[in-house]
Amino acid sequence: MPTKKSTPARDLKDVRREIDTIDDAIQDLLMKRTELVVEVAEAKARTASAAGQGSFIAFRPGREAEVLRRLAVRQTGPFPLKVVFRIFREIIVAMTRIQGPFRVDVFGAEKKLAYWDLARSYYGSSTDMELHENARDVLRRVMQDRSVVGILPEPGNYTGGDWWPALAISDKDGPRVVARLPFLDISAETDAPIAFVVTQAAFEATGDDTSLLVVSAPNSVSEAALAAQVKASGFEGERLGVATTKDGGASRHNLFAVQGYVAPDDARLATLTSEGPAEIARVIGGYANPVKRAKDGE
Repeated sequence: MPTKKSTPARDLKDVRREIDTIDDAIQDLLMKRTELVVEVAEAKARTASAAGQGSFIAFRPGREAEVLRRLAVRQTGPFPLKVVFRIFREIIVAMTRIQGPFRVDVFGAEKKLAYWDLARSYYGSSTDMELHENARDVLRRVMQDRSVVGILPEPGNYTGGDWWPALAISDKDGPRVVARLPFLDISAETDAPIAFVVTQAAFEATGDDTSLLVVSAPNSVSEAALAAQVKASGFEGERLGVATTKDGGASRHNLFAVQGYVAPDDARLATLTSEGPAEIARVIGGYANPVKRAKDGE
């Protein structure tokens, strides 16, 4: 019986030559992508000018989440998804900076390096970043500059008070939460910090979202009664935090993470304030739910 001949191993030079060809193709595609992004920026500028606006917000957190989700579905093999996300985040942020000014301000009173590293991983190795020990300083920068992205800790996750009530009592067209970091949630990494991204960009529906709802009432209203009213109004979610402010009106603010995208004009918000003790019911943004994996490809 004849012996089956095995396929001879390819010459190492041939393999490396093919890798070089792939690298050239990747670079060519990046240059082509840049050309298209310039076209997008020009179109955005024309739209902003027609609307009487002096500038436009270059980044789209919802669109970015959709891109990463699509990549996660396509990814196969041992190459880590975390690395894929990091590569494409560098590309996305570089393209954003081409369209206009873009910088990141990071809260760092606690877990300083953890929040800084999280922001750097998501918003690029060469993006201008500044560290602040006070959350109010981060919010102030975001309020003053449409090109600023603020990185703040998960509500209730640090000492010295919470930052989110300021979004509930500020101007309705002011900053809002638009993303949650990290976007890749790996079960084994239980100690990873969680941060919220606050900016003047829009919180847009992506089909798989969590909305952040603040319901405020006098101190005399129990948390249980307020939670029951939220559920009766048709919202499903969990309370993330409670904070008290001395602003002359509703003083106890309850933050709920609500399933799905809730638009600012959702009729259920009016129901909350018309059929119970709540005085304020306001969505302060939200985020595209992260991609979840039990483990990464390594």
